[in-house]
Amino acid sequence: MNCEQGCSEMEEQVIMESQERLLAHDAVFLKNSQHPVDVVFTWVNNKDPVWQRKYQTASKSIDKENTGLYGADESRFEDHHELYYSVIAVKRYMPWVRKIFIVTDGQTPEFIENSEGVFIVDHEDIIDKNYLPTFNSHVIEACLHRIEGLSENFIYFNDDVFVARDLSPGHFFMPNGLASIFIARKSLSQMSSKGVATPTLGASLHSRRLLSEKYSVSIDNPLVHTYVPLKKSVYDLAWKLFEKEINSFLPNKIRGNHDLNMATFLVPWLMYIERQSAPAVDICYYFNIRSAHALTMYRKLLQKKSSKVQPHSFCANDFHSDNQTSFPFAKELEKMLFNYYKK
Repeated sequence: MNCEQGCSEMEEQVIMESQERLLAHDAVFLKNSQHPVDVVFTWVNNKDPVWQRKYQTASKSIDKENTGLYGADESRFEDHHELYYSVIAVKRYMPWVRKIFIVTDGQTPEFIENSEGVFIVDHEDIIDKNYLPTFNSHVIEACLHRIEGLSENFIYFNDDVFVARDLSPGHFFMPNGLASIFIARKSLSQMSSKGVATPTLGASLHSRRLLSEKYSVSIDNPLVHTYVPLKKSVYDLAWKLFEKEINSFLPNKIRGNHDLNMATFLVPWLMYIERQSAPAVDICYYFNIRSAHALTMYRKLLQKKSSKVQPHSFCANDFHSDNQTSFPFAKELEKMLFNYYKK
């Protein structure tokens, strides 16, 4: 089993082929009803001396008691040139995307100069200056809807998520306007009972509580570690409903124990509750680049691409720097990405 939606490797192609037939059937409607779709990335280069000085200054005043597990770990900010390949993947396999926005802290990736349709958005453009600088991805994600010129329908990417094959607009947004929500088979309650309180889990539990109190719903599943289709209008609704709770965690410079993960939990589930999305399938291979298992996944992905049976996406996640390995994980990752996306 390679993905978080509970299907075995033997079932993957059957599921994807069935989905493609349905999307092809919808193509007639898509011609008349398709709306612009943008992509949003968040990115940081921790090797930038200016960024390093900001981080060192801010770290002196960080509330360590509120800092979540691995919240300040260097893997949170490590750059392995993933963004370059992730943008290439979007351009190659999703050519219908209107604009690609990259949200950064005063930084510009080197390859952007020659990349048409890619726009840099500074933190200052979307986040209140009272909360800057910030090194908390939850804070940055809470403000994505403020990007100037952003379309109503957009797809949020972390830079460690990669499109692995041709994908149509209908994979993310259906002709009737519904967005896709890619629900994982995992259980938040079971994850919590194991006692490993990560900032992501804490933010999900916090978001779940707010939605439960407002709508009397019971949600126990996180989303798949892949791209997330979102609607700007539902972001606005989330701020209207939970403005006090959102503002309360924005001062957290590092991922804290009382954050909300809006882009990857609260807003997608709010879309579902508000009948703005429906469950959909995304076969995403999710693995830790610092584990020896990553080498197996690299071989598998390259073999599947050569056989034209690749998944929808994959997430090459850098878990945390304590999880060291004997092999050069960053070099192996970039080598695989180069081979996967070379023409």
